[in-house]
Amino acid sequence: MKNLLLPVLLLWSALSAVGQNAPIRGKVVDADSKKPLDYVTVHLYKAKVPTFTDEAGAYEIKSYSLSDSVTFTLLGYSAITKSTKALQKNGNIQLVRQSYAIQEIVVRPRENPAFRIVREAAKKKHLYLPENQPSAQFRTYSIMKGSILERDATNKKKGFSKRYAPYLDSVALSDNPNKKAALPIFQTETVKETFFTRDPRKSKEVLVASKMKSVGFEGDDNQISQLINAQAEHFTLNQNFMRMFDKEFISPIANSWNAYYDYDLEDSVESGSGKVYKLKIIPKRPQDLTFEGYMWIADSSFALRRIELKMNKDVGLNFVSDLQIVQAWDDKYPTMLPLSSKRKFQISGLPGTDVRIYIETITQYSDLVLGTAKPDGFFNITHQISDSALKHKESYWQTIRPQAFSPAELKRMEAIDQINQLPEVQSTVKLIRVIVEGHMKVNDKFEWGPVFGAYVYNKVEGSRFQFGGRTTSDFHNNWILNGYVAYGTKDKSFKSLVNVRYIFDRERWTEWGMSYLNDVGPAAMDLNNTQVNSLFFSAFRWGKMNFPYQQERFQIWGEREWFQTFRQRLTLRHSTFRPVFEMAEVVNEGTDARFSSFRSTDITLSFRFSPDRKMLIRHHNKIAISNSNSPVIGLELSAGLTGLLKSDLSYQQVTLSVDQRLNTGVFGYGRYYFRAGKTFNRVPLPLLQVPTGNETPFFILHGYNLMPFFAFATDEFVSLRYDHHFEGAVSLTNRLPLLKKSRVRLVAGGAVLYGRLTDKNKPEGGVTQTETGNFRGLGKTPYAEANVGFKNIFQLIRVDLIRRLTYKELESPLWGVRMSLAINP
Repeated sequence: MKNLLLPVLLLWSALSAVGQNAPIRGKVVDADSKKPLDYVTVHLYKAKVPTFTDEAGAYEIKSYSLSDSVTFTLLGYSAITKSTKALQKNGNIQLVRQSYAIQEIVVRPRENPAFRIVREAAKKKHLYLPENQPSAQFRTYSIMKGSILERDATNKKKGFSKRYAPYLDSVALSDNPNKKAALPIFQTETVKETFFTRDPRKSKEVLVASKMKSVGFEGDDNQISQLINAQAEHFTLNQNFMRMFDKEFISPIANSWNAYYDYDLEDSVESGSGKVYKLKIIPKRPQDLTFEGYMWIADSSFALRRIELKMNKDVGLNFVSDLQIVQAWDDKYPTMLPLSSKRKFQISGLPGTDVRIYIETITQYSDLVLGTAKPDGFFNITHQISDSALKHKESYWQTIRPQAFSPAELKRMEAIDQINQLPEVQSTVKLIRVIVEGHMKVNDKFEWGPVFGAYVYNKVEGSRFQFGGRTTSDFHNNWILNGYVAYGTKDKSFKSLVNVRYIFDRERWTEWGMSYLNDVGPAAMDLNNTQVNSLFFSAFRWGKMNFPYQQERFQIWGEREWFQTFRQRLTLRHSTFRPVFEMAEVVNEGTDARFSSFRSTDITLSFRFSPDRKMLIRHHNKIAISNSNSPVIGLELSAGLTGLLKSDLSYQQVTLSVDQRLNTGVFGYGRYYFRAGKTFNRVPLPLLQVPTGNETPFFILHGYNLMPFFAFATDEFVSLRYDHHFEGAVSLTNRLPLLKKSRVRLVAGGAVLYGRLTDKNKPEGGVTQTETGNFRGLGKTPYAEANVGFKNIFQLIRVDLIRRLTYKELESPLWGVRMSLAINP
């Protein structure tokens, strides 16, 4: 008997395991209409988090025991609970719609009965925000999928070719009842922990784990992974505005709800937590950034229980369409966080292509903890990436996923790997990298570039040929080298730049570096080759070069991010400047001599404070990838040290900058750029503060579009530029029928510069060569210009009409038209 017991137990365990691994599949439909029900909560009794049905009403349960039970709930329908044994035999479920109870609502004279419910929900919504609690933390798991959709065409030649047939997936769209063929291009998984504290009000986000499979990018390409993860943000309708696609969408329960929405009270139903009202959401104006759809609000707490939203169909976002949001709360044990949040949309209308990309994100919430305070200093780093976030193996993901991947999802992952091996895909990716990055990959350790700086022509150098490049992380993760060698056919001289950097810490960015530069360029223009990719910067090198100086510079620097929003950089620099333009004769010897050749040794201390900004960590830099309404403040202090390394100059200089985005409600949004600076001593032209003029056809925000190059030089200045983007009901382009159809948007703004060139810095002789122009200080009248224009022309182009309001005597037209590219939803 004992000999038989062990084999019997092993056989029973094996049979049980087989039973548990056999997935339960089924479909949930409306009992009357037989239509599939989307986003029904499918809650296995012993499971930590539920699953949900898809657009076709389908669900799958992979891990369960035979003693479990499953509850199917959807607001407006009676819940059904079935045992797993019963579901193994028949997994299909029919939910019965609850009877209307709208007669229980008391209708007030002259007021829509829905208004009372919305008014109370708007008044109490702050109670259901984690950031408003004394302390709160929770975990999210997000999966984002991206696919290229097959085009709608009767001509089958426009569909996917047979070459891609083995890799096709299918998705169900709201505008198409049938599933549509799709080619998977990426899939990411993200686990984050979010923390809030109210006093003082701070937040922190920790990226615990991230995994990406994408066509064209390897899984360890962490900057692409970070960009995609940034789009899977936690957002809530309990705020007045939700930031999506750099727009401020208005919540249906915003404080100003009655200015944007109408509502119909359609039903009241009983749920596990009491009575819940169903309201239809109706935008008042088609051009506002609003939603249409349905929301369910609890009677006693006036908290959201479920919401189904579609972006107002008349909202004219570039590239983005068919935006849908569904959030569902636990019906029996509701908390301030939804169980799950789903967002999906399409990207189309990209310039030069008719490709449509379908993106779906599902975020599931868990482990909400309230009242557990964090120690001092915990919130100093607002966005943190765990050391192992990008290194987890598949075994980790199998344990962390709320539901195991279905066979279709596993096939999707395999398809992405196979598509990556196609030669045409690899070639296209290389081309895109050159356009975006400005560098071309030569091998795993070296990239050639900047590609667009390989050839320029100007009157000083003639034809300039340049070859340069930079190292990659495969060369070394911490050592970064870049530079170039150039030759001019007219001045018959070689130019060069060598940068050497060492990154100690990327989380709290810490680096030191050194560089050597020997090149020719306009006075007061930084010749750092990282700017060569800019079309505007290239304009200074092409054609006429204003006040060119031969510059030789050696510098060393150290940079530290003391906490995530505050960076400090210390630079020691030694420079030699030699003008390559004709100078007037020196009137008094020793007075204007410094305006010819000179040496300078200076030290610069710069600070940058940029609160509430999410940063992208790249191999060679750390840059902001999210817009914030908080100001970005910069301060730079420079001092010349006479005698050190034979320096000719002793001077002090300070510059302050503040940039900020401003939300103006129905008027859209604006940005202001404030600058102020002062030079305390007599310095040569290259060390003065020269306002950035513009003689190119391109519109610039950090300069003056109708000011000639080097029209002025200052040693004291204050400047302000404001740029406003009209959106919503107030925008003229949303009111006039022809402009409304074109989807162009109105922009307007202006710039003012007040400054002067004190007597100590005015050159006595001046510059005699007319080809390089002349410069002067501003008078008592400030320089001012105003602009008005349209953006979103062909969803890409911005055109501004500009008028110079002062200094009409300048050798530049009073009116001008400038163009820029503005990829903005």
